[in-house]
Amino acid sequence: MFFGRVMGWLLIGLAVIMASADAVLALGPAEYAGIITADVVTLIAGHAPDTTDAGSALAVALLDMPAWMAVGLLGLSLSIACRKRQRQRRFVFRR
Repeated sequence: MFFGRVMGWLLIGLAVIMASADAVLALGPAEYAGIITADVVTLIAGHAPDTTDAGSALAVALLDMPAWMAVGLLGLSLSIACRKRQRQRRFVFRR
């Protein structure tokens, strides 16, 4: 659980850095071309993702999202799923 929380926070931090880089690109003098998730997947995997499967509509929608949004949602869901939970004590006998 600790590793999941740490990875979630690191992904959220990476998403903030990616969003600020996207904002710098948008404010620059050149034509605005945002960083999409398909570009990041291509850089990591070494080839373009294949979207010819049955769930291609969902895959295309996820790959067309801005990269900071996809990484941020992944980090947020990971940090929520691995959060500390208080133990519920049931059937405690008190006098």
